[in-house]
Amino acid sequence: MSLASTVFLLSPAFCGGRRAAILLNPQSAAVTARELRAGTLSLGHAFAFMSGLYFRGKLTYAERFGRPFVITPTRGLQPPSLPFSLALLREFAVGDVSLDNPIYRDALERDVAALGERLGRGTRVVLLGSVASGKYVDVLSPILGDRLRYPTSFVGRGDMSRGGLLLRSAASGDELEYGPLTAGVRPRGPRPPKLDPRTRVAVSLGHESSRRDRDAARTIVEPALSAGTPGAQGLGAVVDCRLRARPRVHRRPQP
Repeated sequence: MSLASTVFLLSPAFCGGRRAAILLNPQSAAVTARELRAGTLSLGHAFAFMSGLYFRGKLTYAERFGRPFVITPTRGLQPPSLPFSLALLREFAVGDVSLDNPIYRDALERDVAALGERLGRGTRVVLLGSVASGKYVDVLSPILGDRLRYPTSFVGRGDMSRGGLLLRSAASGDELEYGPLTAGVRPRGPRPPKLDPRTRVAVSLGHESSRRDRDAARTIVEPALSAGTPGAQGLGAVVDCRLRARPRVHRRPQP
């Protein structure tokens, strides 16, 4: 199968936060939660729900201008259409997107290498994700070389601003400019002006929920995200997902 002239690699959503708690709640009336229970939820829509504006912007933009693949914590590159299940949510919730995690790194290196072999001459690969650390660039750059690009207008922007920028670009049909990426080099620049609120693009994430759902999202979701699969040293992980930016993983010996 031939690839588009531009391939986009989308950084993943965090699967251990408040919106993940909504998906884990069996009583949730949110559209996305109902789709999960019915087995009709896709990876792209699940990540758009959990990440909000940023991932929705990335997915909308990538589908508008090329072909998207999603970077995942444990399964390398996956298409946004991949069926998303409760088991996959739990797997991704305990997956560490880090260069020190061989599960993440090995799977991503394998799939990026396979992707590189399918790229046509002149095909570019654009990273829609953080370039401020090496967790993506330092894996992708040695394999893709000068094919790897990033939107230069990302520099200095936060996630919400990036999401808004991508949605505006997709709606207008004006593709952003891209610059090269090199392993070990972090693009820097001043913070750009705020986006004009008059050009805001309306977007629905399909996660309308009741007050009961919002209250449930504030609870501790540790029991639902417990992972009992033994590790290489006979250890299991219990994830404590209180309202922190990332989960804390406690290691304890298997009985």
